Amino acid sequence: MQKVIVLLFFFSIILMGCNAKITEDDLIGGYWSVTSGYKDGKPYCKDFLSGGLEFKDKETVYGEEFNEDFKYKLEKRKHGLAIEFIRKDIHYSYYIDKINKDEIGLIGVEGFQEDQSCYLKRND
Repeated sequence: MQKVIVLLFFFSIILMGCNAKITEDDLIGGYWSVTSGYKDGKPYCKDFLSGGLEFKDKETVYGEEFNEDFKYKLEKRKHGLAIEFIRKDIHYSYYIDKINKDEIGLIGVEGFQEDQSCYLKRND
């Protein structure tokens, strides 16, 4: 039952954000923290995202969990816009939806992240 509720929540996020375009400029500024998308009390996305993110420029993001910078890029994919994080030469991809200027949803792309999703909110 809990999975159904989480899936419905993220489906609604997708519907709200499907017309909103997101760019790197939308991500830069402020600190993004995971606010929902939890499983067993922990964010249900890769551990490097769970500590929060700060997008520094159009290709660099700081991950607080491991206190390090890594690369990211936005790209069009078969099922929508995706954000790809490149950390230690490993690529992690999520479909990204802009809910509003301070909220985004990430849903894992087919493959290793497909069962992951999380919701991030910008804090100033």
